[in-house]
Amino acid sequence: MEIPTPELVVQAQQDQLDARRRRATTLRIHMDAEPAHLDPLASPSVWALRVTRDTVYETLVRYEPPASGDGPGRLEPGLAESWKLGPGNRSIRIDLRDDVRFHNGKKLTSVDVQFSIDMARSSRVDAAHLRRQLADVTAVELVGPRAVRLRLSRANGYVLRALAQVPIIPDTVYRGALQPRRGQVVGSGPYKLESWDDGRIRLTRNADYWGEAPAIETIDFVHEPDAAKALTAAKRGEVDIIPALIPEHYPDQVKALGTHGDFVPLRLRPAVLRYLAVSHRSPPMDDPRVRQAVAKLVDSDGLIESLHGGMARAVGGPIWDRGPGDGRGVGAPAYDPNGARALLAAAGWIEADETGRRSRDGERLHVALLALPSGDVKEREHIVKNLREAGVFVEVRRGNAAVLMNRLDTGEFDLALLEWNSSMDTDLSPLVGVGGKLNFGRFKDDQVEAILDRLRAAQTPAARRKILPELADRLAQTQPIIPIVALDPVGLVHHRVRGLRAWDGWIRLRDLSLAHETD
Repeated sequence: MEIPTPELVVQAQQDQLDARRRRATTLRIHMDAEPAHLDPLASPSVWALRVTRDTVYETLVRYEPPASGDGPGRLEPGLAESWKLGPGNRSIRIDLRDDVRFHNGKKLTSVDVQFSIDMARSSRVDAAHLRRQLADVTAVELVGPRAVRLRLSRANGYVLRALAQVPIIPDTVYRGALQPRRGQVVGSGPYKLESWDDGRIRLTRNADYWGEAPAIETIDFVHEPDAAKALTAAKRGEVDIIPALIPEHYPDQVKALGTHGDFVPLRLRPAVLRYLAVSHRSPPMDDPRVRQAVAKLVDSDGLIESLHGGMARAVGGPIWDRGPGDGRGVGAPAYDPNGARALLAAAGWIEADETGRRSRDGERLHVALLALPSGDVKEREHIVKNLREAGVFVEVRRGNAAVLMNRLDTGEFDLALLEWNSSMDTDLSPLVGVGGKLNFGRFKDDQVEAILDRLRAAQTPAARRKILPELADRLAQTQPIIPIVALDPVGLVHHRVRGLRAWDGWIRLRDLSLAHETD
């Protein structure tokens, strides 16, 4: 056996010391999926946005949490120094900060802002979530080198909210280069991309950042697809944050790690809704009594326990605290098979024979349910079983995403199992408004339209929060969609991480700090 020389021993000790020093100033976050790229506008994945949101890339407007634990968020200046609404709120003038530079040293100008917003609302890049929110923007005009003006087709306060999600990127770097593949990563934020290899994305503090420097020097995003291995790494002190546990590890692992005082639970509370889209074009689902009956046949509490391992919540629609509609919602429809049968009978659908299947005027009660083959089979089976027990003949139609979308667009369905991955304080018009891109069932209600108009006219999250309960009540009466559950994953965060506050489905990484071992 070779005996190490004193020089090698000293070097090994130094390497260990350096590793401990780096660990003391590095935040490590577990990724359950590695992004294909970090382009913020070309088909960004959830993890691409988590890695770069408010770290590498910044926005004109910042969506800030309330000062206390509850209440609406607020819009504050980011890269914008200020903004001003024009006559009739049909335009927004945005004046830029004068001290912002991108990571390549280039100074932020109005050309960069115009380019970024135009790309976000362009069909040439796949940023559909932003394109929908910016649909009322008709033009982005340059007003000198330090200001732009957005022209709107109608007054819409949600545009300012959308600007809190549009990453501002340098025109000279990204023009012609917005593609869903690895490329340059250049923003203006407090962190820069240092490296990306072997499933590890490393961000380091931007020494030339225009604003207040973050406390943490380095953030490592570590990809580990095996949830058990990720937990083992956390137990060894190699990972600080696991954003979401798998149901098999909850709640036992939270209790086990929490017992030693090393970790506490983390709830990101994303605005993600699992729901049934409903066709309102023809019988039987055009009758609100039938829609109400189906809602009573969804056992949300049972699904939360058996399928989601307790990591979901029952909600009454797209409006809940920190939901897509951030405000007071209504309670989830109670699981009530007898009440559902009574509603179906009131709508004329009676049990016709010994099979228990319902019919009306000789026509069988039949619904076509769309679902992805790779979708949640247990969820689908639960819904189908409950519908059939109530006398509804269910035809399950499976297809890939393209087939499913085509059938949704053409109306070849009665029900469809879907998921809406949204953000807080989002315009609900695409989902329940006339002509909405996600209103596949062609739902239409004059009262809902009037409330949506009032919400668009409101210019702040606080003003919208006062109106949303009215919309929640009306949606509960008309049932344009049928809620199943809102996802509510549980993760873990090490006690040494300070200042953590989940907001809008993620973590405000720039606000975090790391405690010393003696703290």
